[in-house]
Amino acid sequence: MFCKSSLLRFQVTLAASAVALMMAVPAFGQSSGVVNGSVTDGQGIGIVGVKVTATSQNPPRMVLDVETNDDGFYRIMGLRANSYEVVAEKEGLGSAAAVFTIREGQNLTIDLNLGASAAAATATLSEEDLAKIENREEFESAFQLGSGAMQAGSHQEAINQFLVAIEILDSCYNCYQNIGISHLELGNDEEAEAAFKRVIELMPDYANAYINLSNIYNSQRRFDEAAEASAEAARLSGAGEGATTDPIAVYNQGIIYMNAQRIVEAKAQFEQTISLDPSHAEAHYWLAMTHLNTGDMADAVTALESYIELDPSGRYADQSRAMIQTLQQ
Repeated sequence: MFCKSSLLRFQVTLAASAVALMMAVPAFGQSSGVVNGSVTDGQGIGIVGVKVTATSQNPPRMVLDVETNDDGFYRIMGLRANSYEVVAEKEGLGSAAAVFTIREGQNLTIDLNLGASAAAATATLSEEDLAKIENREEFESAFQLGSGAMQAGSHQEAINQFLVAIEILDSCYNCYQNIGISHLELGNDEEAEAAFKRVIELMPDYANAYINLSNIYNSQRRFDEAAEASAEAARLSGAGEGATTDPIAVYNQGIIYMNAQRIVEAKAQFEQTISLDPSHAEAHYWLAMTHLNTGDMADAVTALESYIELDPSGRYADQSRAMIQTLQQ
Protein backbone atom coordinates (compact mmCIF):
# COMPACT_ATOMS: atom_id res chain seq x y z
CA MET A 1 0.00 0.00 0.00
CA PHE A 2 1.11 3.57 -0.52
CA CYS A 3 0.61 6.42 1.94
CA LYS A 4 -2.20 8.93 1.77
CA SER A 5 0.02 11.76 0.53
CA SER A 6 1.25 9.54 -2.30
CA LEU A 7 -2.33 8.68 -3.15
CA LEU A 8 -3.26 12.34 -3.35
CA ARG A 9 -0.29 13.12 -5.61
CA PHE A 10 -1.18 10.15 -7.81
CA GLN A 11 -4.80 11.23 -7.94
CA VAL A 12 -3.95 14.79 -8.94
CA THR A 13 -1.50 13.56 -11.58
CA LEU A 14 -4.13 11.27 -13.09
CA ALA A 15 -6.69 14.06 -13.10
CA ALA A 16 -4.31 16.38 -14.87
CA SER A 17 -3.34 13.66 -17.32
CA ALA A 18 -6.98 12.90 -18.01
CA VAL A 19 -7.74 16.47 -18.95
CA ALA A 20 -4.56 16.78 -21.03
CA LEU A 21 -5.20 13.54 -22.86
CA MET A 22 -8.83 14.37 -23.46
CA MET A 23 -7.91 17.59 -25.22
CA ALA A 24 -6.09 15.57 -27.89
CA VAL A 25 -8.75 12.90 -28.23
CA PRO A 26 -11.71 13.04 -30.62
CA ALA A 27 -15.03 12.63 -28.91
CA PHE A 28 -16.27 9.74 -30.96
CA GLY A 29 -15.95 5.97 -30.80
CA GLN A 30 -13.75 3.84 -33.01
CA SER A 31 -16.09 1.20 -34.47
CA SER A 32 -17.18 1.90 -38.04
CA GLY A 33 -20.70 2.12 -39.41
CA VAL A 34 -22.29 1.76 -42.83
CA VAL A 35 -24.76 3.91 -44.77
CA ASN A 36 -26.40 2.63 -47.93
CA GLY A 37 -29.43 3.34 -50.08
CA SER A 38 -30.76 4.12 -53.52
CA VAL A 39 -30.48 7.27 -55.62
CA THR A 40 -33.51 7.72 -57.85
CA ASP A 41 -34.97 10.16 -60.36
CA GLY A 42 -38.37 11.83 -60.19
CA GLN A 43 -40.06 8.57 -61.26
CA GLY A 44 -38.34 6.48 -58.62
CA ILE A 45 -35.93 4.79 -61.05
CA GLY A 46 -32.39 4.12 -59.83
CA ILE A 47 -29.63 6.20 -61.46
CA VAL A 48 -26.25 4.70 -62.30
CA GLY A 49 -22.97 6.57 -61.81
CA VAL A 50 -24.14 9.10 -59.24
CA LYS A 51 -21.37 10.34 -56.93
CA VAL A 52 -22.44 9.95 -53.30
CA THR A 53 -20.34 11.69 -50.64
CA ALA A 54 -20.64 11.45 -46.84
CA THR A 55 -19.00 14.32 -44.92
CA SER A 56 -18.81 14.38 -41.11
CA GLN A 57 -20.34 17.43 -39.44
CA ASN A 58 -18.19 17.38 -36.29
CA PRO A 59 -14.52 16.56 -35.66
CA PRO A 60 -12.87 14.26 -36.57
CA ARG A 61 -13.36 15.28 -40.21
CA MET A 62 -14.17 12.45 -42.64
CA VAL A 63 -15.06 12.60 -46.34
CA LEU A 64 -15.93 9.31 -48.06
CA ASP A 65 -17.45 8.90 -51.52
CA VAL A 66 -18.62 6.16 -53.87
CA GLU A 67 -20.63 5.87 -57.11
CA THR A 68 -23.98 4.16 -57.51
CA ASN A 69 -24.13 0.83 -59.34
CA ASP A 70 -26.35 -0.12 -62.27
CA ASP A 71 -29.40 -0.21 -59.98
CA GLY A 72 -28.69 3.18 -58.42
CA PHE A 73 -27.53 1.59 -55.16
CA TYR A 74 -24.63 2.91 -53.08
CA ARG A 75 -22.83 1.70 -49.96
CA ILE A 76 -20.36 3.72 -47.86
CA MET A 77 -18.44 1.82 -45.18
CA GLY A 78 -15.95 2.88 -42.52
CA LEU A 79 -18.00 5.70 -40.96
CA ARG A 80 -17.02 6.64 -37.42
CA ALA A 81 -19.76 7.58 -34.97
CA ASN A 82 -20.69 11.15 -35.93
CA SER A 83 -23.27 13.32 -37.66
CA TYR A 84 -22.93 13.38 -41.44
CA GLU A 85 -24.28 15.08 -44.51
CA VAL A 86 -24.66 12.70 -47.45
CA VAL A 87 -24.87 14.26 -50.90
CA ALA A 88 -25.73 12.60 -54.21
CA GLU A 89 -24.87 14.54 -57.37
CA LYS A 90 -24.63 13.95 -61.12
CA GLU A 91 -24.00 16.49 -63.82
CA GLY A 92 -27.19 17.48 -65.58
CA LEU A 93 -29.42 15.91 -62.93
CA GLY A 94 -28.66 18.10 -59.93
CA SER A 95 -28.07 16.95 -56.37
CA ALA A 96 -29.88 15.73 -53.29
CA ALA A 97 -28.72 15.69 -49.67
CA ALA A 98 -29.64 14.40 -46.23
CA VAL A 99 -28.21 14.70 -42.73
CA PHE A 100 -27.96 11.71 -40.42
CA THR A 101 -26.28 10.55 -37.22
CA ILE A 102 -24.66 7.13 -37.07
CA ARG A 103 -23.62 5.19 -33.99
CA GLU A 104 -20.75 2.77 -33.60
CA GLY A 105 -21.28 -0.29 -35.80
CA GLN A 106 -24.68 0.92 -37.02
CA ASN A 107 -26.06 0.19 -40.51
CA LEU A 108 -28.35 2.91 -41.89
CA THR A 109 -30.39 3.22 -45.07
CA ILE A 110 -30.63 6.70 -46.61
CA ASP A 111 -32.43 6.97 -49.97
CA LEU A 112 -31.93 10.10 -52.06
CA ASN A 113 -34.17 11.51 -54.79
CA LEU A 114 -32.50 13.74 -57.38
CA GLY A 115 -35.91 14.56 -58.77
CA ALA A 116 -36.72 16.48 -55.61
CA SER A 117 -33.50 18.51 -55.54
CA ALA A 118 -34.99 21.55 -57.25
CA ALA A 119 -37.18 22.18 -54.22
CA ALA A 120 -34.36 21.73 -51.69
CA ALA A 121 -33.69 25.43 -51.27
CA THR A 122 -37.26 26.22 -50.19
CA ALA A 123 -38.26 22.93 -48.59
CA THR A 124 -37.65 24.16 -45.04
CA LEU A 125 -39.12 27.62 -45.48
CA SER A 126 -42.44 28.68 -44.05
CA GLU A 127 -45.29 29.96 -46.21
CA GLU A 128 -44.61 33.41 -44.76
CA ASP A 129 -40.97 33.27 -45.88
CA LEU A 130 -41.89 31.92 -49.30
CA ALA A 131 -44.23 34.87 -49.78
CA LYS A 132 -41.32 37.26 -49.16
CA ILE A 133 -39.25 35.90 -52.05
CA GLU A 134 -39.65 38.20 -55.05
CA ASN A 135 -37.34 36.18 -57.30
CA ARG A 136 -37.67 32.55 -56.29
CA GLU A 137 -35.63 31.28 -59.23
CA GLU A 138 -32.68 33.52 -58.33
CA PHE A 139 -32.90 32.48 -54.67
CA GLU A 140 -32.96 28.77 -55.51
CA SER A 141 -30.09 29.19 -57.96
CA ALA A 142 -27.90 30.96 -55.38
CA PHE A 143 -28.72 28.33 -52.75
CA GLN A 144 -27.91 25.46 -55.10
CA LEU A 145 -24.68 27.11 -56.26
CA GLY A 146 -23.68 27.63 -52.63
CA SER A 147 -24.42 24.00 -51.82
CA GLY A 148 -22.41 22.84 -54.82
CA ALA A 149 -19.47 25.05 -53.85
CA MET A 150 -19.50 23.59 -50.34
CA GLN A 151 -19.46 20.07 -51.72
CA ALA A 152 -16.52 21.00 -53.95
CA GLY A 153 -14.63 22.51 -51.02
CA SER A 154 -14.86 26.07 -52.44
CA HIS A 155 -16.03 27.58 -49.18
CA GLN A 156 -15.45 31.26 -49.93
CA GLU A 157 -17.52 30.88 -53.10
CA ALA A 158 -20.17 29.05 -51.05
CA ILE A 159 -20.31 31.96 -48.60
CA ASN A 160 -20.65 34.43 -51.48
CA GLN A 161 -23.56 32.49 -52.97
CA PHE A 162 -25.41 32.13 -49.67
CA LEU A 163 -24.96 35.87 -49.07
CA VAL A 164 -26.72 36.43 -52.40
CA ALA A 165 -29.56 34.19 -51.19
CA ILE A 166 -29.72 36.12 -47.89
CA GLU A 167 -30.02 39.41 -49.77
CA ILE A 168 -33.19 37.97 -51.29
CA LEU A 169 -34.43 36.38 -48.05
CA ASP A 170 -32.69 37.43 -44.83
CA SER A 171 -34.66 34.86 -42.79
CA CYS A 172 -33.04 31.88 -44.58
CA TYR A 173 -31.61 30.14 -41.51
CA ASN A 174 -30.14 27.31 -43.62
CA CYS A 175 -28.15 29.94 -45.53
CA TYR A 176 -26.62 31.21 -42.29
CA GLN A 177 -25.99 27.64 -41.11
CA ASN A 178 -24.09 26.86 -44.31
CA ILE A 179 -22.18 30.13 -44.08
CA GLY A 180 -21.15 29.18 -40.55
CA ILE A 181 -19.95 25.74 -41.66
CA SER A 182 -17.95 27.25 -44.53
CA HIS A 183 -16.35 29.79 -42.20
CA LEU A 184 -15.36 26.92 -39.91
CA GLU A 185 -13.70 25.19 -42.85
CA LEU A 186 -11.79 28.40 -43.58
CA GLY A 187 -10.73 28.79 -39.95
CA ASN A 188 -12.85 31.91 -39.41
CA ASP A 189 -14.21 31.05 -35.96
CA GLU A 190 -15.48 34.56 -35.16
CA GLU A 191 -17.50 34.79 -38.38
CA ALA A 192 -18.76 31.22 -37.92
CA GLU A 193 -19.91 31.98 -34.38
CA ALA A 194 -21.84 35.05 -35.60
CA ALA A 195 -23.51 32.98 -38.33
CA PHE A 196 -24.61 30.22 -35.94
CA LYS A 197 -25.96 32.79 -33.47
CA ARG A 198 -28.00 34.28 -36.32
CA VAL A 199 -29.36 30.79 -37.05
CA ILE A 200 -30.53 30.54 -33.44
CA GLU A 201 -32.18 33.96 -33.65
CA LEU A 202 -34.17 32.75 -36.64
CA MET A 203 -34.70 29.16 -35.49
CA PRO A 204 -34.27 28.86 -31.68
CA ASP A 205 -34.84 25.09 -31.65
CA TYR A 206 -32.22 24.24 -34.32
CA ALA A 207 -29.95 21.80 -32.50
CA ASN A 208 -27.17 21.73 -35.12
CA ALA A 209 -26.38 25.41 -34.59
CA TYR A 210 -25.81 24.74 -30.88
CA ILE A 211 -23.61 21.75 -31.75
CA ASN A 212 -21.43 23.92 -33.96
CA LEU A 213 -21.22 26.64 -31.32
CA SER A 214 -20.16 24.08 -28.72
CA ASN A 215 -17.37 22.89 -31.04
CA ILE A 216 -16.13 26.47 -31.50
CA TYR A 217 -16.20 27.19 -27.78
CA ASN A 218 -14.52 23.89 -26.96
CA SER A 219 -11.66 24.59 -29.40
CA GLN A 220 -11.24 28.05 -27.86
CA ARG A 221 -11.24 26.59 -24.31
CA ARG A 222 -14.44 28.48 -23.50
CA PHE A 223 -15.56 25.36 -21.70
CA ASP A 224 -18.53 26.71 -19.74
CA GLU A 225 -20.08 28.13 -22.90
CA ALA A 226 -19.31 24.88 -24.73
CA ALA A 227 -21.08 22.89 -22.04
CA GLU A 228 -24.14 25.14 -22.15
CA ALA A 229 -24.39 24.98 -25.94
CA SER A 230 -23.91 21.21 -25.98
CA ALA A 231 -26.51 20.70 -23.27
CA GLU A 232 -29.02 22.79 -25.23
CA ALA A 233 -28.28 20.79 -28.38
CA ALA A 234 -28.86 17.55 -26.48
CA ARG A 235 -32.12 18.89 -25.05
CA LEU A 236 -33.40 19.94 -28.44
CA SER A 237 -32.30 16.72 -30.13
CA GLY A 238 -34.32 14.65 -27.68
CA ALA A 239 -37.33 16.92 -27.54
CA GLY A 240 -39.46 15.21 -30.16
CA GLU A 241 -42.22 12.78 -29.29
CA GLY A 242 -40.86 9.24 -29.24
CA ALA A 243 -37.28 10.49 -29.60
CA THR A 244 -34.52 8.38 -28.09
CA THR A 245 -31.44 9.74 -26.39
CA ASP A 246 -28.28 9.32 -28.45
CA PRO A 247 -25.44 7.83 -26.34
CA ILE A 248 -22.87 9.53 -28.58
CA ALA A 249 -24.36 12.94 -27.82
CA VAL A 250 -24.44 12.16 -24.10
CA TYR A 251 -20.82 10.98 -24.23
CA ASN A 252 -19.73 14.14 -26.05
CA GLN A 253 -21.41 16.22 -23.38
CA GLY A 254 -19.40 14.33 -20.77
CA ILE A 255 -16.16 15.11 -22.61
CA ILE A 256 -17.04 18.80 -22.69
CA TYR A 257 -17.75 18.76 -18.96
CA MET A 258 -14.34 17.09 -18.43
CA ASN A 259 -12.73 19.91 -20.40
CA ALA A 260 -14.49 22.39 -18.13
CA GLN A 261 -13.36 20.36 -15.08
CA ARG A 262 -16.98 19.89 -14.10
CA ILE A 263 -16.26 16.39 -12.90
CA VAL A 264 -19.54 15.54 -11.18
CA GLU A 265 -21.55 16.53 -14.25
CA ALA A 266 -19.14 14.65 -16.51
CA LYS A 267 -19.56 11.53 -14.37
CA ALA A 268 -23.33 11.68 -14.74
CA GLN A 269 -22.99 11.93 -18.53
CA PHE A 270 -20.67 8.93 -18.77
CA GLU A 271 -22.92 6.89 -16.50
CA GLN A 272 -25.89 7.75 -18.71
CA THR A 273 -23.89 6.82 -21.84
CA ILE A 274 -23.16 3.41 -20.35
CA SER A 275 -26.80 2.88 -19.36
CA LEU A 276 -27.79 3.63 -22.99
CA ASP A 277 -24.92 1.67 -24.55
CA PRO A 278 -23.04 -0.64 -22.13
CA SER A 279 -20.54 -1.50 -24.89
CA HIS A 280 -19.30 2.09 -25.22
CA ALA A 281 -15.72 1.37 -24.11
CA GLU A 282 -14.42 4.92 -23.82
CA ALA A 283 -17.33 5.96 -21.64
CA HIS A 284 -16.04 3.39 -19.11
CA TYR A 285 -12.54 4.83 -19.38
CA TRP A 286 -13.62 8.41 -18.79
CA LEU A 287 -15.95 7.31 -16.00
CA ALA A 288 -12.82 5.87 -14.37
CA MET A 289 -11.14 9.28 -14.72
CA THR A 290 -14.04 10.94 -12.91
CA HIS A 291 -13.75 8.37 -10.11
CA LEU A 292 -10.05 9.14 -9.79
CA ASN A 293 -10.79 12.85 -9.57
CA THR A 294 -13.25 12.27 -6.74
CA GLY A 295 -11.08 9.71 -4.92
CA ASP A 296 -13.24 6.64 -5.65
CA MET A 297 -10.33 4.31 -6.35
CA ALA A 298 -12.23 1.00 -6.20
CA ASP A 299 -14.85 2.28 -8.65
CA ALA A 300 -12.05 3.58 -10.88
CA VAL A 301 -10.50 0.12 -11.04
CA THR A 302 -13.87 -1.44 -11.91
CA ALA A 303 -14.45 1.05 -14.72
CA LEU A 304 -10.91 0.56 -16.08
CA GLU A 305 -11.38 -3.21 -16.06
CA SER A 306 -14.63 -2.77 -18.01
CA TYR A 307 -12.82 -0.61 -20.56
CA ILE A 308 -10.08 -3.21 -21.06
CA GLU A 309 -12.64 -6.01 -21.36
CA LEU A 310 -14.53 -4.10 -24.06
CA ASP A 311 -11.48 -2.80 -25.94
CA PRO A 312 -8.38 -4.81 -24.92
CA SER A 313 -6.22 -3.23 -27.63
CA GLY A 314 -7.73 0.26 -27.37
CA ARG A 315 -5.70 3.45 -27.25
CA TYR A 316 -6.01 3.64 -23.45
CA ALA A 317 -5.55 -0.09 -22.82
CA ASP A 318 -1.88 -0.07 -21.76
CA GLN A 319 -2.36 3.06 -19.69
CA SER A 320 -5.41 1.52 -18.01
CA ARG A 321 -3.55 -1.68 -17.13
CA ALA A 322 -0.73 0.37 -15.57
CA MET A 323 -3.20 2.41 -13.54
CA ILE A 324 -4.99 -0.71 -12.29
CA GLN A 325 -1.68 -2.22 -11.20
CA THR A 326 -0.75 0.95 -9.31
CA LEU A 327 -4.17 1.37 -7.71
CA GLN A 328 -4.21 -2.21 -6.48
CA GLN A 329 -0.79 -2.07 -4.82
